[in-house]
Amino acid sequence: MDKTFDVIGVEDLIMDFALQINRIPKTDGMSMIQDSCWAGGGNASSAIVALCRLGAKCAMVGTTGNDAYGNFCLEDMKRNQVDVSHVKQVEGDTTLCICLAETETQGRSFLGKVGVRGMMTPEEVGEDFIRGCKAIHLSCMPSPAQVAAVTFAKKHGVEISLDAGALFPGARELVNQTDILIMSENFYEGLFGEDKDYCGNCRKLVEKGAKIAVVTLGKKGCAGADKEGTFQMEAFSGADIVDTTGAGDVFHGGFLYAYLYRYKSGTYSYTIKDCAKFASAVSYINCTTLGGRPGIPTLEMVDTFLEEGIILEGDIAQRKEFYRNGIFEWR
Repeated sequence: MDKTFDVIGVEDLIMDFALQINRIPKTDGMSMIQDSCWAGGGNASSAIVALCRLGAKCAMVGTTGNDAYGNFCLEDMKRNQVDVSHVKQVEGDTTLCICLAETETQGRSFLGKVGVRGMMTPEEVGEDFIRGCKAIHLSCMPSPAQVAAVTFAKKHGVEISLDAGALFPGARELVNQTDILIMSENFYEGLFGEDKDYCGNCRKLVEKGAKIAVVTLGKKGCAGADKEGTFQMEAFSGADIVDTTGAGDVFHGGFLYAYLYRYKSGTYSYTIKDCAKFASAVSYINCTTLGGRPGIPTLEMVDTFLEEGIILEGDIAQRKEFYRNGIFEWR
């Protein structure tokens, strides 16, 4: 059947409030805020936004609260061309994450307030809805919607992509059902301990059933494997990094775009390493701006950077300005 969507993300929507500060103050101390950013957040959610910014057609399945944050999260998805017809608003507060980006250390810290986690029935997720996409993209946070989406995807041959960020209960089992597995270094260590044979261990995961396995290593780059072979590459460097919030999320979005549109086909005939390089460029450009979403690049920006090493301004300045105060102005 013809596919309505490239990728459907499965995750409850959350709200991010990012603050750029010099350094987290000591107890009883103070630090001045240099910049701020209100934006929708979430691992799978921001990957889906990145995919849409690049030109893919995507949707979300999940829940969010019916408060001001939940309303903004829904509107933020729509603003980024994401279909939210299968996002369910439920009574209660939306999860809030405060992201602190330190200028001195280029580190980041998080404060979280857990909100409602709505229950979705398989009927609300929609078997035909999931069947109508090329891939679903998941975070490791379990939910009834995720279980239903995975069941439907397996039934209809829809590929499953997993943002393996942390070893939540059930994450190991989810790995065994995944086609495209992209792990954080923390998740990798949960599987393989201190073994630094990234390529070899990614190959083992492919031999067990995954089509692609990749581990992201922050400033050290990334490594991975598919059935054709392995790769390891360094991270990009040279630009001023403002905030790494969402770096992994948009890496996933970039990788999925390259995989769906350029991997082993068409004009580009990308290898897995080419897909990872493309994804790294998406993530790198995004890290030059505060917050997980204002700096997500367009396809033109990514291709120009890969070809010429130049980061185009595009509409990033306007996006930064909107997200600085958007929570107060979106109506």
